Amino acid sequence: MFLKMTTERTETIVHNATKTFKFSFPTCTNEELLFKLEVPVEIPYDGSPRELVQRVINMFHIPVYLEDELNEKLAQFIGDETREFHNSRDAKLLDQLKNSELNVDGIVKQWEKLFKENVVEFAEQKGTSDEEVFAAAYHKLVHSPALDTILQVENSYAKTVSNMMQSRDEDINKLTERQTEEMEEKMRLLNVSTTEEEINETAARQFEAQSVAAARWESQLDALRHTQRAAHRAWLMAALDHYQGQAELATPSNSPLTTFPPEAGELVGSGGLGEPRPQLEESFTIHLGSQLKQTHNIRLVAADMLDLCALNHHDNGAAARLQPALALYSGELTGAVVLCEAGPAGTGEPPQRLLRLAAAATEHHFDDINRQLRHIAEAIRAPVTTLTNLVPSTTTWMNNTRLCVMSGRRSSATPGARSRLRPGDVLVTRHSNLDTHVIFHLVVDDSLKADITSRHPAILGLRNILKAACCNDVTTISLPLLLRNEITEEMTAAWCVRRAELVLKCVKGFVLEAAGGGGAELRTLHAALPPHAPDLFAAVQSLLPSVFRVAGPLRAPRRAAPL
Repeated sequence: MFLKMTTERTETIVHNATKTFKFSFPTCTNEELLFKLEVPVEIPYDGSPRELVQRVINMFHIPVYLEDELNEKLAQFIGDETREFHNSRDAKLLDQLKNSELNVDGIVKQWEKLFKENVVEFAEQKGTSDEEVFAAAYHKLVHSPALDTILQVENSYAKTVSNMMQSRDEDINKLTERQTEEMEEKMRLLNVSTTEEEINETAARQFEAQSVAAARWESQLDALRHTQRAAHRAWLMAALDHYQGQAELATPSNSPLTTFPPEAGELVGSGGLGEPRPQLEESFTIHLGSQLKQTHNIRLVAADMLDLCALNHHDNGAAARLQPALALYSGELTGAVVLCEAGPAGTGEPPQRLLRLAAAATEHHFDDINRQLRHIAEAIRAPVTTLTNLVPSTTTWMNNTRLCVMSGRRSSATPGARSRLRPGDVLVTRHSNLDTHVIFHLVVDDSLKADITSRHPAILGLRNILKAACCNDVTTISLPLLLRNEITEEMTAAWCVRRAELVLKCVKGFVLEAAGGGGAELRTLHAALPPHAPDLFAAVQSLLPSVFRVAGPLRAPRRAAPL
């Protein structure tokens, strides 16, 4: 095929040949008297043989009853001559190739040129997007001496947003207190100097005042985040131009650090976390697999899942942003599994505290979490066959605007549109202002309060999460071990141990299955238990060695010292 394609462009090697098609037929009065027809045909013939027959019949006034015979013989003639032409041409080219008479390099270059011209002419004209340019610039700067400056700038931005959120909460709380006192006074004077109609009017007026105040503060916060996002991107691109070819990055005169020094104030953008509490934690090195063993780290910790997602701003906000910034555009992403419930409209409703954590600092790289959730709600209404079940990987996942909707069920009941989420479905949001880059929102329901099996939709959703994590460069993931956010009365110690054992065994199989499919290796797994349960932590800690093959030191027997 290569020789055939190349020779059609090489005029010095072969040319089209002209063959004569001969056809004879008797006259109507004398069968021994034959009319002879000779038609030159160019081989290979690119036209239609039937069209050529019609032209010959009209030109030479051939009887129409000979049309079928003429079609058959002309088609056979063209086929035989074309086959002979290709055979002779290919034989000649093979002989020239054996004798090194063909300029193969020239032919390849000619085809490369033609291919490029064809692609430029017909392919979609698409260049590098602004998001990709910004991602490359940010990745280059954070792996340079400019890292400290970038972290301090982002931390100062976060402090500004956090201070405004704190002012908003104080203003709304004062308004609520005034309205409560006013309503209590109205209720005290009911049927004395106040009527029910006046109380209803007061309640409506207070509700409207609350709505106006909340909308006003939200508008100011959105404007601040938009301004910070644009200023941060412009400053980063200017810093990259300033940094090119220099050993260190000097802080520009228009840097936000000139207004907000790194040591000014304590950042309270953790959403009301308060001072960090000491927590129970234990790390294990485990081995998975029978022949080709895989080494993983399991960190058992007694903490709220949202505490693991939040940046620790208590000691040094810039230092807390170090690891998430370095791994943002890399192959070592971090993820977290957060439980959510399907809302009345059929969309996922993450915990309000998570929304507050994500809103405590400006999102400089992706859409904010509320906009991402709106995109997910729109994607849910699309046909189920169009929903993607992959998280964009490495650098492309940061610029992909499609959000993930994975199903925890084996198949859908109907192939049509899905307007509601079900238990086991997973939503994915991306973040650069949290301690985790990817959050898997696992939809759950009240069925998790009872005993479950390994085929429960939530367990299958966890399987999809681990598979997507391994396929898309998420090497560290945190998950709630009991698939519950907090301990309730019906969760006895025996029930918690059984649930932890089931989840650990399923995770063990899912990690082995995901690793066999290729992709990144899931190196670290954070298993979170509800806090304030030291007995449960000790029980699960002793359970881990029975589920996994835990690496331990080899102790050699002591020998008696020689006399």
